[in-house]
Amino acid sequence: MIATYDHPYLYLSSEVKNDREIDQEMLEAAVVEELSKFPSVSLAVSSSALRRGNLPDSDLYRAVINNFNSKRSGDVYVVFEPNWFINDFDSLTVAATHGSPWNYDTYVPVVFAGVSLRAQTVDRAVQTVDVAVTLSAYMGIKPPSGAVGVPLTEVLENLE
Repeated sequence: MIATYDHPYLYLSSEVKNDREIDQEMLEAAVVEELSKFPSVSLAVSSSALRRGNLPDSDLYRAVINNFNSKRSGDVYVVFEPNWFINDFDSLTVAATHGSPWNYDTYVPVVFAGVSLRAQTVDRAVQTVDVAVTLSAYMGIKPPSGAVGVPLTEVLENLE
């Protein structure tokens, strides 16, 4: 029934997915229900539920939705409790993972360095899409086509 687990998605087998006698949404819901019983699982969400989009509005669900792509994502999205993960991937022991929706796993330093920049620490949430528009503003050029970020004022206001 289960073909594989590729963090953070569980994939059902093609035999199950191609069996017209099996209700895909009901099967996904049953898998979600069973996964939710594990103490290490904080949240399990079926791809059917993600497609429908009728989900609670919370930071955790928004993080899951932002990761979801109906063409490439698996059948059930699994979120482990903070500081939990599977450390045996095909007999390879791993000591860490990335990509969880928890704050400790999404906090990544962004460094800007240059002759005219003074050292400082900015301790607030920024998005990766902010980097390109910040660099463009710093250099005084147009941002990339389709850029959606917001320039980091801390960088632009901190010039010597």
